[in-house]
Amino acid sequence: MADLSYTKASEAGATLVALKIMGRMMPGRDRLLGISTIIAFIAIWEIVYRLGLMPVWAFPSPWKVVLAFQELIANGKLLSNTAASVGRQITGVLLAALVGIPAGLALGASLTARAAFLPLCRLLYPIPGIAWIPLSILWFGVGFKSTVFVIFFSGVWSIMFNTMTGVQTLSEQYTDVARVYLASRSLYTWRILIPGSLPYIITGMRLTYGVGWRVIVGAEMISSITGLGFLIDDARWQLRPDIMITGMITIAMIGWVSENWFFDWVERRTIEQWGMKTV
Repeated sequence: MADLSYTKASEAGATLVALKIMGRMMPGRDRLLGISTIIAFIAIWEIVYRLGLMPVWAFPSPWKVVLAFQELIANGKLLSNTAASVGRQITGVLLAALVGIPAGLALGASLTARAAFLPLCRLLYPIPGIAWIPLSILWFGVGFKSTVFVIFFSGVWSIMFNTMTGVQTLSEQYTDVARVYLASRSLYTWRILIPGSLPYIITGMRLTYGVGWRVIVGAEMISSITGLGFLIDDARWQLRPDIMITGMITIAMIGWVSENWFFDWVERRTIEQWGMKTV
């Protein structure tokens, strides 16, 4: 009985901590609605487990997932694999931005560039990133480079096409003023094209970031021996669905923090601060 009471108390404590963290992210009524939905989801999850509607070996209880978190944090596997995935993700997204933003600016500003390169881009764009994994392994070997390449190739299109759209929708009055005052190409790019297209660029970055996480899991399952994708796949072979769900929740938490803190902060420091929401 004492062990059962301790388990219930620990579970309640873990739930309260999680609710406090989520409470800081959403103010007022939105916070209450969000927390209520998550509580309902966990309750349904627990009911399905207790009723035995799914096989126990494939469907762990919420508490078993909490214990798996504790296990992976204690042995250091969660931190090391998360660090590996985040490093690949950031590298791939940054490379996609370094290529995609200039390419999108060029395609949006130049009819010649669109005529020359847009057909090729539209041919390559539909190819899913996971289809490039076998070739990336042949080119770069198993590990960091092949995974980063797949993230880059999958994400560059969102940034490029969104940036191109931003340039094309830029009001002609800005370009006309630049021509009248004989603005240099660099001044026109840095003072008109980029600020005017910034909402679209940030949207492209958000999409690329999300696509990167979807691709990285599949890439790490095939072409890596570290990372959250590898952790999830390795748990499958061990019949440890609690660890698999732990890896999935970790990815969701990283995405939540990035969306609600990092990208929102970037928007506040750029679009909102510069008053460029409605260019």
